[in-house]
Parts: sequence; C-alpha cells; structure tokens
Amino acid sequence: MAPSSRPTRRGLLLAGAGALTVTGGAALAWPWRRGLPDPADPRTTMQDVEAAVARLLPVPEITAAELARRIDAGERILLFDVREPAEYAQSRIPGALRVPPEASAAAVLAEHGARMAGTTVVLYCAVGWRSGLMVQGIRQAAAQAPAAALFNLRGGIFRWHAEARPLEFSPGAAGVHPFDGAWGRLLARMGGG
Repeated sequence: MAPSSRPTRRGLLLAGAGALTVTGGAALAWPWRRGLPDPADPRTTMQDVEAAVARLLPVPEITAAELARRIDAGERILLFDVREPAEYAQSRIPGALRVPPEASAAAVLAEHGARMAGTTVVLYCAVGWRSGLMVQGIRQAAAQAPAAALFNLRGGIFRWHAEARPLEFSPGAAGVHPFDGAWGRLLARMGGG
C-alpha cells in the first residue's frame, strides 16, 4: 500500500466483523461488505438490504411489526442496540441497552448473560448487519444461550423508524442516525432522512 493511501487510525472504522477503510473522508470502492447492495444506488430498496442480510447472516429474525406487537402485549423483551455511541445518542428504540459493535460475543454474554436468562432478546443496528453478526456470534459462543429466544431485528432501526414505531431521541435530535452518507441516501428514500 502506498504511503499516501495508507489508512490512518482515525480512518479505519470497524463494524462488527466487517471493516470499512476510509481515506480522506471517502470510502473505498463499493461493496465494502461483500454481498450487500449499494445503499447509495437509487435502485436499492430496504427490502433488497433486508434480503441480503438474511441471506448472508442466516440467524433468527423478528420483524418490526412482530416486535412491536410483543412489546405492546407486555412480553419481557431485552433490546440491545449494536451501534456506535453517536448513533445511539441520536435515537434508539425505547429501553434499548447499547452494546459496542466490536464487543466479542463472550464479553456480551459475560456482561449481560444473567439479564438475558429466560427472556426474549432482540438485537438491532441500522439495517441488521452489525446486530446480525452479534446474534451469530452469541449463538456460536454459547452452547446453551441464556435467552429464551434470540433475534435480529429485520431491517434494524431504519425499518422500525420507517414504520413510525416509537423512538427515544436525545435533546435536539430527530430521526435516525444515517450511519454514513450512502446509508443516509437509503434512509432518505425510505422517508426517514
């Protein structure tokens, strides 16, 4: 790698098991997560992204509608937001606890295993990629996961917001954090940007 194109420590963004290298503020050539459609492409829909995440990370999923129904029915649900601090600070599903996307599954189980015991656990991120990786990791790390059920929220907080489900916002914030410019374009096409 030429010295001028070497990513700086600040220019390397780790997201779960995937990585995006940024140089000079611009992402390297798409796809940075092989198999996901380009969110900046105006033809890409949220359904395309959801289908790709489900194909690439075959873990149990729950839809926003089903999660909302279960919450409204009073089911005991533990929500984990698998996004960066700025994303979580802007908005989150009410009651969600933040788990760093780079945290190992073993660390999540060590910190939250007792809280997870016997309950339905739902993880989410922007669109389901980082949370899907975390669900996959927890399922692999725990021979007997303490949760009664463990789900990835299909379409993540983007889908939740697009369906006008309740969110908690930080003071002065509105909408969902777009993650980056490309994903922000997809969010805007969904009516959430």
